[in-house]
Amino acid sequence: MDQGAAAVLAALIAVAGVALGLFGARWQARGMQEQANAAIEAVRAQGRDQNAQWRRTVRRDVWVEYLGAVDEFRLTAGVVAGHLADENLPEAERELEVAHSRYVDATDAYRKIELEGPEQLVTKGYALQGAIVWTIFELEQALTAVRAMGVLEGAGQFEQREVPSDENRPIAAVLRSLRELRGMDSDDPGSTEYGQRLSLQIHALDLLAASDTTALVYTYAHQLSLSEAVERFPHGRWRRFHEVRTDFVQAARSHLDGST
Repeated sequence: MDQGAAAVLAALIAVAGVALGLFGARWQARGMQEQANAAIEAVRAQGRDQNAQWRRTVRRDVWVEYLGAVDEFRLTAGVVAGHLADENLPEAERELEVAHSRYVDATDAYRKIELEGPEQLVTKGYALQGAIVWTIFELEQALTAVRAMGVLEGAGQFEQREVPSDENRPIAAVLRSLRELRGMDSDDPGSTEYGQRLSLQIHALDLLAASDTTALVYTYAHQLSLSEAVERFPHGRWRRFHEVRTDFVQAARSHLDGST
């Protein structure tokens, strides 16, 4: 091989070496870029996992706070009901005010659920809030009913002393009808008509305000009969409240487990 050919060959080899070097450098750079991208994605995934865990913790704490407020209300409502059963009106009134305060606490906690979600828990919480409001209404009606019953019983004692014949004792007849109404099942279709007729009889006595009469008849019509108390054991009058609370807890557990 002459010198010219050797020089050309050497140049070609040098060019090829440079090309291979550039190719290798590009390949290495591409590999480094892919590694960098993978590292960035790993950081992002870790960030998403951490954020999801943080959100899960925040929501759990919000739900636990709400359930605590709900349970405080339920306990206070039970105390009110106990005082009403004992006809201890001053204590019933005092504890009813506490129950109102517990309701406010539960409402404040529920607003956090409205912000944090998810929608399923917002809906379940709304139903539970409705159960709390309904419980307060029933306790208020029951308190008014105890007062009204006291007025009728006092008038009935006076009537018994002054009127010799049972046939001429309309208050005594109303008291008997109230006992009969209380003994009927609350879902008995006939109890509504019976209560309406009884309301008219009470109005005719002119002893109670219309709102007091309504509360009295409503409370007696919705008290549990013996058969209903056995059926709803151990929750009794609180069965509906217990069912709605259980629905909320189950939905919360389901969400935390990631099954919804």
